[in-house]
Amino acid sequence: MDLFKTACQHQFHFVCLTKSVEAQNHECPLCRTRLDSLSRVIQTPVQSTSAPVHVPTQAAGTPSSTASRFWSTLRRSLSNAYSWAANGTTELALIIATTTLEFGGQVSTQASNIYGMMTLKAPSLLSITTSEKELNELRVPIDLVCVVDQSGSMQGEKIALLKKTLDYIIDQMGPLDRLVIVSFDTKAYDRSNGLNMMTHAKQQILHTAVAQNIHASGGTYIGSGLEMGIRMLTNRRTKNPLGAMLLLTDGEDNQHHDYSQLMRTLPDGVVCHTFGYGLGHRAALLSQLAEQGHGGTFTFIDQVDSIALAFATALGTLFTCVAQNLNVKLEFDGSYAVTHSHSIYRHEPAQLPSSLITFKLNDLNSEESRNLVFQLNVAALVEQPNNNEIIGRVSIEYTDAIHGRQIHTPTIPFLLARPAQLTPDSPLLVVNYALDLQRNRAETSRVLKEAVNEPNHERARELLNVQLTKIRASVSAQDPLCQQLIRDLEYQYTSQYEFATTMTNMYMQHGQERFTYSTATTFSSNCYMTSGQERFRSIARRYN
Repeated sequence: MDLFKTACQHQFHFVCLTKSVEAQNHECPLCRTRLDSLSRVIQTPVQSTSAPVHVPTQAAGTPSSTASRFWSTLRRSLSNAYSWAANGTTELALIIATTTLEFGGQVSTQASNIYGMMTLKAPSLLSITTSEKELNELRVPIDLVCVVDQSGSMQGEKIALLKKTLDYIIDQMGPLDRLVIVSFDTKAYDRSNGLNMMTHAKQQILHTAVAQNIHASGGTYIGSGLEMGIRMLTNRRTKNPLGAMLLLTDGEDNQHHDYSQLMRTLPDGVVCHTFGYGLGHRAALLSQLAEQGHGGTFTFIDQVDSIALAFATALGTLFTCVAQNLNVKLEFDGSYAVTHSHSIYRHEPAQLPSSLITFKLNDLNSEESRNLVFQLNVAALVEQPNNNEIIGRVSIEYTDAIHGRQIHTPTIPFLLARPAQLTPDSPLLVVNYALDLQRNRAETSRVLKEAVNEPNHERARELLNVQLTKIRASVSAQDPLCQQLIRDLEYQYTSQYEFATTMTNMYMQHGQERFTYSTATTFSSNCYMTSGQERFRSIARRYN
């Protein structure tokens, strides 16, 4: 990998330093000297022989010979990073958007309410042959805060495996990443002396701190760890493009606390992922913290030796981010209007119906998909029937996580034929298979959440049985995902606690369409696992 020495005589991998500057960090990561010359070079556009990919650019000047040499070096360094590039260029791949309606047509003289769906598909960052070195070159620098429980209940094998997991996380940090390890009992302890760049020397210091300073003792006050972690993220003078907080606990606070106000202080763009180990934690609290933490995930860890796998899965998620701050804008014509949203993602306006609705997603990672299911009011037409009518359109705006650029995708239409008559056997009235499948997924997530919040176990079981009947009678019942959903919903848990924690994990996975570590009793969420997550899980197994 090419190295670059700054004016202040500090040496960095050129690709890593370039990503930092592209993220608007124009200072040396070690001494904070301004990198004005490198910033000017990187911000000078490269002439391209291909058409623009809907990425707004500034007017290009004639680069100097020095700038040209820098760009030549940069392009060589990046040549292996973009596995999706067409024809060997470093052209950015867009998120693919597709639209689906439950039916291909509706009779023009009749009003109805049908389902619709907007699907996002992220490009892949990795190829089968991508090496660990290339993966490290590719990923975006991160500010990561690990908040971990060191209370007395973590004694023995738990604390030993937690330390191995922290060692694994330390080793995965790149030279431009910054890491904080906060441990807590009834108080919080900064084991890193602040948010620091992960130089080799700093990694060794952290390994020593984990081995010598983290010991299981005392009570539990999650708020102390959360408060310290959030404060460190809030007080940053500079920021890496990505930010995240990982919280692990095996118990609950000695006294009840409401952290809603504290979580509102979590900086924008920072995601909180929570991990509950064993039978002592409160899944309701940890899932709430994850939801309040800008759409983070909750993971139930049922086995001691699975702590590393659970964290590795989260790292595979964070390190393969391709898009941030996504706004998915659906706009329908005339009297067509969205009446209900069946997605967990926030939308504006919050009150429906509306002919214009924008879904807000915090991030999207390599290879991930999001299927936003909704219901649409289809009014009777007073004008002439139309057999191929565009009734609306969708567009996406998001930040390219790798370059920090704003992307605006082309609009994609929603098509619905509105003939004067349709026979009952018309192909336009056949339920769309893909939409039916995602409707089953979204409804299962909603029902699982209702069942978890239902204090009466028999009533909770009845909710699941009703959903099982609906899935079995659906068009997509034989799809592998539906078969796995059926298998998971049929499983009989021996305790209400195990049911609640496992189902909380499951409803969040299916609602978010994002894989997290799963227990051996659930299989349906495996379909969301990405190759990046698989890669980091494979690395983590070496630490057990």
